[in-house]
Amino acid sequence: MKKAGLVLFPAFLLCMVAGCASSGKAVFAQREPIALVSVVSNGDINWKGEASTKPNAASPLSNRALRSGEDMALVTSADELINTAEKIIRDKFSFSQQVNLAEKETVLFSQAYRTAALNKNQVYNKDSKPEAYGFIDYRDKNFPPALASETGIQRSMFVEFKFTTVIARGMGKNGNFRADVEMKVFVLDAGGKTLYSKTVSLKSQDTIKVSYGVYSQTGLMGLFESAIDDACDEFLYRLSR
Repeated sequence: MKKAGLVLFPAFLLCMVAGCASSGKAVFAQREPIALVSVVSNGDINWKGEASTKPNAASPLSNRALRSGEDMALVTSADELINTAEKIIRDKFSFSQQVNLAEKETVLFSQAYRTAALNKNQVYNKDSKPEAYGFIDYRDKNFPPALASETGIQRSMFVEFKFTTVIARGMGKNGNFRADVEMKVFVLDAGGKTLYSKTVSLKSQDTIKVSYGVYSQTGLMGLFESAIDDACDEFLYRLSR
């Protein structure tokens, strides 16, 4: 019995620590503004679990499908989508009144933001970010205190998306597919310490048709916008519990 107790105690302690680290009520109950510092995603939207698809290496059937209309695509850039994602986050959080985001201009136009270290991995990977934002490195321990000193904002939020597609019905890349969204949100204090971290993963409720890997780009954007909206709702729901 004593041996079992010794085994269980570290596991119990680990759960307690994880629970404390993942609890958002104490963090967001404070009404002081939080700086939305970074919203980033993968640059190209590809199939889940697969490497990037190169359009110039497409099969003859795929190329034929691509020529059927200007809206047809094999791979879609997330550059436009990440701008939409940032807007959805701001609108959802503001409407919910659960997360008090600081004014965008106050953060992005600050000296601290302009001189913050860049995340070299995100730059190298050619990730996507909203216009006017930078690839701010969350590991830069100088940034949070500099922002706090200049603006009075004591907490910083980073949001990382992973956008992929996944088949819902069909075989291979033929049939109907969904947008797959993974949204990680973490908040740092003025000293760079992680106060809160949570990841939400879900798929779009609706699907669109894909044939030989080719799909409607407009249709795909609609799936992702809806899924991002749902991801924000899920994040806020978990925050309220």
